[in-house]
Amino acid sequence: MANLVKTYTTAIVAAIVIAITLAMTKTSFAQTDTAQTFANNDTICLIRNINISGNKKTKPKIILCELEFEPGDTVSKSRLPQLLDKSTTNLKKTSIFNYVTITYESENDSLCTGLIDTDININVEECWYTWPMFDISPHNGNLNDWFAHPDFDLIDYHVGIKRYNFRGRRESISILFKRGFNNITQIGYENIAIDRRRKHLLSFFASVQKQNNVMINTQDDKALYHDFEGKKKAFDGYEYHLYYKYRPSIDMSNTLSIGYMSAHIRDSVAIINPYFFGNGRTKLSGLVLQYTFRLDKRNSSYYPLKGSYLTTAIKKYGIFSNTIDTYNITIDTRKYWQLASRQYFAAQLYGSTSSKSTPFHLMEAIGFKPNIVPGYEHNMIKGTSLGYIKTSYKFEIIRPRIVHLKWLPLKKFNKIHYAVYINAFANAGYTTPKSDDYLYNNTMSDTFLGAAGIGIDFVTYYDRVLSAFVTRNVQGGTYFGVGFKSSF
Repeated sequence: MANLVKTYTTAIVAAIVIAITLAMTKTSFAQTDTAQTFANNDTICLIRNINISGNKKTKPKIILCELEFEPGDTVSKSRLPQLLDKSTTNLKKTSIFNYVTITYESENDSLCTGLIDTDININVEECWYTWPMFDISPHNGNLNDWFAHPDFDLIDYHVGIKRYNFRGRRESISILFKRGFNNITQIGYENIAIDRRRKHLLSFFASVQKQNNVMINTQDDKALYHDFEGKKKAFDGYEYHLYYKYRPSIDMSNTLSIGYMSAHIRDSVAIINPYFFGNGRTKLSGLVLQYTFRLDKRNSSYYPLKGSYLTTAIKKYGIFSNTIDTYNITIDTRKYWQLASRQYFAAQLYGSTSSKSTPFHLMEAIGFKPNIVPGYEHNMIKGTSLGYIKTSYKFEIIRPRIVHLKWLPLKKFNKIHYAVYINAFANAGYTTPKSDDYLYNNTMSDTFLGAAGIGIDFVTYYDRVLSAFVTRNVQGGTYFGVGFKSSF
């Protein structure tokens, strides 16, 4: 067990070192390309103007910050299409545009400078930015587990409103009321730029949570719930978080957050599960500090088919606190390949380790968002350390297409894109239990987890993915499942 934790820790530390090295050795793609093309006597384009159209709400500088070039850059003509394609991908990944088209126009070298004057034309079609937030979903984000054991006491009802691309500056502001199993009120303001080039950003979140129905423990790798009666809430907590993000390049970000959390539980909760807050405590409070590094080179943020992704995070609970002192370290790395025409393959490696003092309430679990692993949606497998590998082979049945609904007067909704893929996948995972008592009550901790399956993905408008699949795991369980986003 100790070797597994050491392995996770070593891998995470190595990933952080690699991330720092990448950040320190960042180069400009356009400038490097130019130096090489002069040496090869290639035709050189001088980017003279960048013309933007279609942005009724979005400020031009938001679009300019996502481009791989700027006015005055020199770029080889042979590599220009690649830069335009990457810039198109960058703009689409902001999720504030439905469609992006980038073209260029070049003129002859009338001054005999050896440079061709080139104008870049960018046309965007903006999304609908103000959305009422109404959703009904299981509190743990595990839809297939709820379908297997339907219980309306475990449903969350989300009501609120969110404004994307607020002020046309790619900011988001939201207020959310979550009722049902959880009783949460949350406000947030994201991506506030504090410099002209949007390399330094601030975000703020605050939430208050009160509930009587509590996931008190796990038994036979299933969640156990207890609904406490009375006016006094079984769980009462609030959190405040301030985030600072440094974005040295389009694909890379470093985020440092500091927050404060405070939570109380009834004495009866601690009696039933002394590990809930640890050592029979009824209160947790203290500062929370987290650093996250992200490198995102995927071609899409919601259904990637090519590229790579890496995120590592270190989180420390309980700075200057006498009620909690624990940490959590995670690594999530993904790679996507195009094997041939219409054929794609992807793999994800996820690892997480926490200190032995981590309370039950803060432990990660396979079967609880975001760690939903096909084949084990019907389980809740908690652990102080966990890891899993996901692999997926996709075959494109229907290539991406666009349908115009001329009868629909709303321009932001009358043009729909869609595509359909066959998805065959295989997953493997492992968790370490917190204690011998936990292992005694559950059989899937400290045990190899493996599953495989096949399904169909329907990729459609506003970053939506509808999936249906069947899986079978090594424990002998066969399940039919559905989903509303890509598995990774």
